[in-house]
Amino acid sequence: MPSVVLKSVGAHVGSATWSFCVGGARRAPWSWLQGPPPVRELSPVRRTKSGRLSRNIPVQAISLTTDGWLFLESGLEHELMMLLDRLSGTVWLVGQPARLKWEDGVKHVPDLLSVDRDGAVTIWDARHPHRRDETFDVVSSRTAKACAEIGWGYVLFGGFPEVESLNLRWIAGARRPPEWLEPARATLRRVVEGDTTTVGDVLAADDGRGFLTSSMWHLVWTGELTMDLRAPWGRSTAIAWATAEVGAP
Repeated sequence: MPSVVLKSVGAHVGSATWSFCVGGARRAPWSWLQGPPPVRELSPVRRTKSGRLSRNIPVQAISLTTDGWLFLESGLEHELMMLLDRLSGTVWLVGQPARLKWEDGVKHVPDLLSVDRDGAVTIWDARHPHRRDETFDVVSSRTAKACAEIGWGYVLFGGFPEVESLNLRWIAGARRPPEWLEPARATLRRVVEGDTTTVGDVLAADDGRGFLTSSMWHLVWTGELTMDLRAPWGRSTAIAWATAEVGAP
């Protein structure tokens, strides 16, 4: 968050100075004359930590996209990471990827950086709508402008409704493909037909070892099987084969 209170919301400021940690080196300003930084070599520009008066609790989470740890600063950032980790087009993620500083002394560290399969880079800030005050709105607006100037995207993530958030967390537990996935997939092809199959149908077809059930949840995570993430789930919940892979939010 910014180090000073903005007294003039509409004040004009120049372009932001970007700083990165590249290849394990200490944070340093980046000259865009040499092009963008090597995003796969970026590391967090600050350590995630909490104190007695902190509002957020740091989160250390495994990302299947990077096959490593991401160091995040809140549960909302973790939810955003799970969303991005699930998208089929995401190929790289970095937490606390950069520090932006403007000529009036305002500083900001965005929450996440993502790269898609086409090489497009997006900077993300995670903030619940009820926690976006005037100062944050200005910093967010400045960050969006700074990203546009260098050809990067900027997205402000506000979180999911409670049911959708819980469903996402549930299927995140099945992110890794089980060893028995392929034979179970063949059985699921016979069980899940059309759009009238339910979760209960899959549970009933399981032989008691849990192979079919665990494979079902993994394929829901990957998007190969679809369920309505916005509704509470139960045995009567419809499940079907997807017509397309998991796409953008």
